[in-house]
Amino acid sequence: MLLATKIVENKSNKYIEDNSSNIREEIERYLIFWPYFLISFIIMIMASYTYLRYANYMFESVAKIQIIDKGQDSEMALPTAMTIFNRSMVNLENEIGVLSSFSLHKRVVEELSSNIKYYTVGNIKTSQDHQYDWFDDYVLNFKIDTDNNNIFKSYLISIIDNNLTIVDDINDKEISFNGLSTTNINHSLPFDLIINQDRIEDCKKILNIYPVKSVINSFVRNVNIFATAKTSDQLYIKLMHRNRKISDEYLNVLMDEFDKDGIVDRQLSYQRTMDFVDSRSIFLLKELDQIENKKKEFKEKNNLTDIRADASLNATQKYNYNSELFKSESQKNLAFLLKESLLENNFKLIPVNIGIDNLDINRIINEYNIVIKERDRYLTSAGPNNPFIKRIDKQLNDYYKSIIQSIQNYEASLEVTIESLKSKENEFSNLYQNIPENEKILRSIERELEIKESLFLLLLQKREEAAINFAVVDPSIKIIDNAISNNSPVSPNSSLIYIVSILIAFGIPISILYLWFLFDTRIHTRTQLLKLVNNRLPIIGEVPHIHDKELVNKIVETNSRFPIAESIRMIIANLNFILFDKTSSDKSRNNLILVTSSVKGEGKTVISTNIAAILKSKFNKVLLVGADLRNPQIHKFIGVKKEIKGLSDYIYTDTDDWSKYLIKHNELDIILSGTIPPNPTELLSSRKFENFLNEASKKYDYIVIDSAPCLLVSDTFEISKHVDTTVYVVRSNFSQQKLSDFINECTERERLSNICLVLNSVGASTAYGYKYGYQYGYKYGYKYGYNYGYGYGYSDDNK
Repeated sequence: MLLATKIVENKSNKYIEDNSSNIREEIERYLIFWPYFLISFIIMIMASYTYLRYANYMFESVAKIQIIDKGQDSEMALPTAMTIFNRSMVNLENEIGVLSSFSLHKRVVEELSSNIKYYTVGNIKTSQDHQYDWFDDYVLNFKIDTDNNNIFKSYLISIIDNNLTIVDDINDKEISFNGLSTTNINHSLPFDLIINQDRIEDCKKILNIYPVKSVINSFVRNVNIFATAKTSDQLYIKLMHRNRKISDEYLNVLMDEFDKDGIVDRQLSYQRTMDFVDSRSIFLLKELDQIENKKKEFKEKNNLTDIRADASLNATQKYNYNSELFKSESQKNLAFLLKESLLENNFKLIPVNIGIDNLDINRIINEYNIVIKERDRYLTSAGPNNPFIKRIDKQLNDYYKSIIQSIQNYEASLEVTIESLKSKENEFSNLYQNIPENEKILRSIERELEIKESLFLLLLQKREEAAINFAVVDPSIKIIDNAISNNSPVSPNSSLIYIVSILIAFGIPISILYLWFLFDTRIHTRTQLLKLVNNRLPIIGEVPHIHDKELVNKIVETNSRFPIAESIRMIIANLNFILFDKTSSDKSRNNLILVTSSVKGEGKTVISTNIAAILKSKFNKVLLVGADLRNPQIHKFIGVKKEIKGLSDYIYTDTDDWSKYLIKHNELDIILSGTIPPNPTELLSSRKFENFLNEASKKYDYIVIDSAPCLLVSDTFEISKHVDTTVYVVRSNFSQQKLSDFINECTERERLSNICLVLNSVGASTAYGYKYGYQYGYKYGYKYGYNYGYGYGYSDDNK
């Protein structure tokens, strides 16, 4: 159990190490391209700087207001559960609807002339100015009604040598003026511009006149209103604009107009009361005048100057009944006047507190006025046909009927009271039998006069109260913070722009490299090659890439210190552990080395020729055999013609003396491929070729055979039957990964003898993200990176 656990732990640790190594390799693979990342970073930073330098910045203005609860504005408002527990009756959604209404913004746009925009043309960008910053001192008079403009107009104003030139961009018409004023000549421009400066630098300005409706809609969309908290009566009002002064000014005027709108709304009820009193005062003055004239005429007719009461018995009680009768008749007159003013239900405010001594009537009138105010407020954001407005209208009709019915009931009750009082008064009539009839008539006239005078004075008092309330209406909002804008813009966000640009600067190269690496199907590294062949085959050497083509296409000197020579020596040294066992009893089967590859161009001829050359420096007899009968290449390395006879000629002819086909190059014996035959496979599988190898292996210490690529032809497999080991060449950055399947297949089926791998041209390029460093520990150090150009010229068959 412990052993199994330990094995699992070892596997787990190995997996973690391999995974960490892979991550590190991938990171290093990308870091090789750091110059491209640096270039991309510099380009994106410069692009971001340029964009921010010439971008149109947007600034945000923020204001804060508190909506004042108007639920207790009315003098007759009764306490509710909301007010008792100090809960607000403010409907913020309704207030936001008013603040966002088209009509309110229309008043602001008309007051500020916001549909007229001023610009200064710069070398790169055009900036919007506040109207007071357009010129230092100027006068601009319009000849048209800009508040009702429905057509876009644009004018380019140029000042050159202190002379004005104005171009109508819409009509493509240019007008030039002498000096800095447009009033010196007749023109068709819709404005006159006078610049009150002696001299001004050359510049270009733009004056645009926009349709009012589009500007209003633009501000309605851009003004953002929201509550500071769910239970708060405070609102934030925000506006983004290219010019901070314009946005600050607009929000301040918007708040002022909103406050005025609320004040006017509450002044309407007081104004209605004053209008009612004014209309009834004229009627009462006429009645008072008629009664006074009647009294005067009665006294003159009857020669009356002073009448004294001759009876005091029960005078106090009679006075009380008269007083009650007077009060009831006064209430009856007030009720009549109020009912007469309500002949039409036109959804207008009803006068309140005019002296009616009936709490129910006053309460219903107050509720009716509150609903009227609510209806008027909703009409600012909804039409009269809105279902909600319809419901309010029905509610108002019900209130109206209730008011009329209440007044009628009140009048009926007053009639009963008056009749009762008159009946009581008649009980005392017998007591006044001796009072002259004139006194009775005069007292009746005076009583009627007193009633009208009292009613007139009461109405005057109510009018004064309404006028005072009209003049001192409390504001509808409290401005907590006026519009304030920050010096730093909210758009574009420079920090965000730079962060995004940095991400893009690294993201683009990473994405390109990722896609490049994703579709990369070539073999690049020793580790990669070992994984593809499942660590079953040894890699006996890595040959670094040499970009000097002349050095590559010739056999190196035996005492050379070039990297290719050092790498070949390393290959030969590793072969000592595999092949060169001098104690072997079968010497004849211990010295044949086959050099091959999967496809042409992988550098097998370079490896085979140089292995033979380096072996010659250590052993007396080394033979290099050109067994690639289809595409021979050895002749290029020794500088001879391709037509020289060689192996194919020997096998094909009847001669048994193969030594006459030998040629020497720097004391190295070489048999070239010879004439290209039509049937190379048959020649290499012949008995004569086998005899040649047997005889040569006895005569030479080592025989190096340069064979054909073995993926598409079977020539090499015929030779492999007779050799001791196979040096299989794979070229870095050239050989496809899928070729490893063929190598694995050859190993499993033993189609090639004793395969040893050589990775050629290592470090040819950083194009695939791999980089190696090589250090050969001799007198001179050689360190080679992956950043070399590569080309053996193998595929050039015409040389």
